[in-house]
Amino acid sequence: MKNERIHSSWDKIEPGDAARRLMLENILARTRPGENRKVTSMKTVFNRKRIAALAACACLVAAAAVAIPLINGGGTADSGFPLARSDDGVKASYVDDLPDIPKAANSLIALTEEELFSFFNPDIFSGTVERIRNIKLDFGDGSDHYRAIAKISVEKVWRGDLAAGDSVFVLLPCPIDDGGLRVSDTEVIANLREGMRGIFMPMKYDETSYWQQSGVTLSLLDVAQYGLADGLRFAFLETDGGLVFDRDAYASVGGADSLGEIGLYIEAMLAK
Repeated sequence: MKNERIHSSWDKIEPGDAARRLMLENILARTRPGENRKVTSMKTVFNRKRIAALAACACLVAAAAVAIPLINGGGTADSGFPLARSDDGVKASYVDDLPDIPKAANSLIALTEEELFSFFNPDIFSGTVERIRNIKLDFGDGSDHYRAIAKISVEKVWRGDLAAGDSVFVLLPCPIDDGGLRVSDTEVIANLREGMRGIFMPMKYDETSYWQQSGVTLSLLDVAQYGLADGLRFAFLETDGGLVFDRDAYASVGGADSLGEIGLYIEAMLAK
């Protein structure tokens, strides 16, 4: 019954067969190599070249027994949680209250639409956010790093080993705060809230995934199963104010106003 309800919900926002074919043809035509492409403004180029270091994007493939306590009730705010694979010098804990976080001057890797689907080889799925917890990472060097972990119930899978009904844990490149906190280059994912639906394109990590700082190493497997490469280009969110995503990065579908349209766009890109 759970899967039937999921498919029923998705069907309500998907276009009919005729509209589907037309949209697929239009998307493929707009992204086909060698044809005219939308001219990108200098502002857009600058925005794409700002951004968060890959280490800060840190993401994961988790041993459930280690990662799951983050959101399953293990620990309380400001309490630590185990990092079985990481060096002793790094610590992680939940936080309820966030400090002022300065906007860092980072640089995103400039990627074409096609490269957004291939460069990090992200899994792609839709789902609903069940829980979000902010965390603090301490590498023992006097500087704390704030992130969040989202538990997402999977609805539909376009790429990856997940299935409808699975729950996954995704490391976010910023903390989530209802008070309007915004961290540079995370303007899309900062809108994420519990109960929100979206399409997500996170990286899945293995035993070689880590974040190293000040001579100590955090194994990302200790934190979650997946992570976003940045907070702008790898999520499409269904918010109260409408569909939120990086419309400059995905110019071919920049006018989309539903997750159904984004789903068709993804199918077209993966079929190329």
